[in-house]
Amino acid sequence: MEHGPPALRFRNPWPRLRDRISDAPGILLCLDFDGTLAPIVDDPEDATLHPGARPVLRRLVDDPTVEVAVVSGRSLADLRERADIDDVLYAGNHGLELGDDDGSTVDPKAASLRPAIERAVADLRERLADVPGTLVEDKGVTATVHYRRTPPERVDEVRTAVEVVGEPADDLRLTYGKSVIELRPDVPGGKDRAVRRLREDYPDFLPVFVGDDVTDEDAFRALPGRGIAVLVGDRDRTAASLRVGDPDGAIEFLRWLADVRVDASDGVDGS
Repeated sequence: MEHGPPALRFRNPWPRLRDRISDAPGILLCLDFDGTLAPIVDDPEDATLHPGARPVLRRLVDDPTVEVAVVSGRSLADLRERADIDDVLYAGNHGLELGDDDGSTVDPKAASLRPAIERAVADLRERLADVPGTLVEDKGVTATVHYRRTPPERVDEVRTAVEVVGEPADDLRLTYGKSVIELRPDVPGGKDRAVRRLREDYPDFLPVFVGDDVTDEDAFRALPGRGIAVLVGDRDRTAASLRVGDPDGAIEFLRWLADVRVDASDGVDGS
């Protein structure tokens, strides 16, 4: 896997970055949820929006030159319920589900492989029933095995079980994230699929993707040369060109981005 140079840390807005954002005809802003808009928690059911996220997202959504999309590994229904912001584009299950205020669509091949996901979930729940702190989450067209709360000495057992179930299945593939292993239909792409699909609708907008997980690297690499990728976290190597430390830093970046677009929309020099 090829990576770009080590990411730079976002402290103060550089004039060149400010110019790119203010001069763009529009911004296609794609945001991960867990670890970006919501702090990471031990139980995924406890995840909630960062307290500063909703006001700044509302500002961005209300700007006609900004399109906001939340792109997550969560199911579309779960993502919509937790974010609960109108006029936002949603991509659930790594882009296999797309939705907006008018409805939703599911990748046809992924939908046809739903029985394979059901079988894998049932098998894994049986195999891992006695492993404390392990959750097998059925997300409809994908499944996720969470082991953040699993005792360290039993993590290898969890990983082995998932590989035994998932690797022989011709119609499934495994991907690895932060203390999770995902079972997905064997459909090309990940979050990059959602980015490419959204860019078709907004070809002239400057794409910006902000995310924390290893699965966000696909989306970072899918951005064209003029795109802006922002890593949330301290991963050593990444395809992102900017870095913020945590969700607090992500919200700070979004506030700065909103200020720059307001200046641009108002015709204010912002320098």
